Amino acid sequence: MSSDYDVDVLIAGAGPVGLTAALQLARWGVDVRVVDIKEGPATTSRALNTHSRTLEVYDQMGILGDIAPFGIRVNAFVRHLEDGPFRLEYDYDGLATRFPYMFMVDQVITERVLRGHAAVAGVTVEWDTGLSSFTQDDEGVRAVLNHAGGAEEIVRAKYLWGCDGGHSLVRKTLKLPLQGESTYTWLIADAIVDTPVARDGLHWMFPPEGLVMLFPFPDPHKWRLLDTTGEGDPDRPEEVAARFSAKFSQALGRETRVETPTWVSTFTIQQRAVPAMHVGRCFVSGDAAHVHSPASGQGMNTSIQDAYNLAWKLAMVLHGQADPDLLETYDAERVPVGQALLASTGEVMEVAMTTEEDGRDSDYAFLRQLIRGMSGLALNYADSPLTVGGDTVPDATGPRPGERLTQVDAADADTPGWTALRGAIRQPSWHLLVFAPAEPPHDAPAWLRTHLISPHRPENDRAPGSAATIHDPDQRLHQTLGAGAGDWILVRPDGYLAARGGDFTPETFGRVLACIPHLRLDIGDGSGR
Repeated sequence: MSSDYDVDVLIAGAGPVGLTAALQLARWGVDVRVVDIKEGPATTSRALNTHSRTLEVYDQMGILGDIAPFGIRVNAFVRHLEDGPFRLEYDYDGLATRFPYMFMVDQVITERVLRGHAAVAGVTVEWDTGLSSFTQDDEGVRAVLNHAGGAEEIVRAKYLWGCDGGHSLVRKTLKLPLQGESTYTWLIADAIVDTPVARDGLHWMFPPEGLVMLFPFPDPHKWRLLDTTGEGDPDRPEEVAARFSAKFSQALGRETRVETPTWVSTFTIQQRAVPAMHVGRCFVSGDAAHVHSPASGQGMNTSIQDAYNLAWKLAMVLHGQADPDLLETYDAERVPVGQALLASTGEVMEVAMTTEEDGRDSDYAFLRQLIRGMSGLALNYADSPLTVGGDTVPDATGPRPGERLTQVDAADADTPGWTALRGAIRQPSWHLLVFAPAEPPHDAPAWLRTHLISPHRPENDRAPGSAATIHDPDQRLHQTLGAGAGDWILVRPDGYLAARGGDFTPETFGRVLACIPHLRLDIGDGSGR
């Protein structure tokens, strides 16, 4: 294949995964094209649930403010039993976050916001353009695109990223097996429902036949309805409304009217995942790599986090800041997440499909644990090859290597130090936090931004070109991060800690950097190489 390329990365699929990938690559200055065989953006709702960790990712991407006005918070599971509703508040104890709730926002809105930010970054979706085939070699990928009207285009890309859904052409061409099983068939609908149940809860109800659920939309009186029996014909929405009305009325013990749905579908739940998420210069993310039950609402969330994990790694390799072997860590970090998701959503399915009203204590103990898993807050990369010294850091408050940096509640997140730090880490790069009075390095690599964390505002501004100073006058940043004078924390571009330590010197830090594989250093004698 010729070394002449048309684009750095060709992305197949313009859903939330492909759009996240495109936006993040563009923010790193990577040349991207996004193609999608559909005629235009989706107009019917799909995923609703957005979990805590994904909200943190949106905040770091700088898009949360454009999504938040269109959503609604959900704080509890509500099971409607014979003796009345039993409400289980979500339990985030020990998982500090600014977002201790589930957030319901229409995927149509999420995609609209992502498209807008991608367009500002210079990436416009090419609709009516399908990937029909591709081949790859050591130098790149040769992709064949089909445009509206039948025109064919050959594109030479350095990398191909398949975000093309459960029927992924990229996955099939790479011969990556989607391993697992099919389980239940469910019916799902979006409709206006006349019901007094609380709109900050997910509701499970038990009519004589099967389990039905209600999930709130942000729109007044609009709900997502789910029937685990799968009964109903999507082409007869009036009959679907009547059947749901009868079941909700039985379960709630009062007349409940469901209007004709705006959207109805049946689907067979797949519990499947690939054993690897890339082959050569081609990658898969999202439903192209793992499909599973929607019961816990983790599909879109996990998929976006796939893209958030890979984008910065691809960018560093393309910019010559890392060896191509860095891309192997995508599999190492994300394949286990997809496999674990199959297990957890399988357990959710068993609970969801249980129509008996007994076993309340055991069920709710499980549901409390389920919330912790769904949130994504406990996920960490402690075992990643990119994590250094996690087992040697003394027990202390604050995040450990492999864990997310933003383990902070809403009140602390709004303090001066955290406000400044949250703004700083929105910049696409690695970040080194050095706590005064240590002196940050003056010869750090170009892909690393250095921040001096000061407990007070110094009398004189720092010299131009030196580390940016983050002021922490109330010490909340120091306290929540468990850091004192001379400590340092190295943060990956996706917000997870790669390493941390004390008694900072440029020489010791250089040796730590040298222990992180695949990164290319240009910091002189202090690098340890």
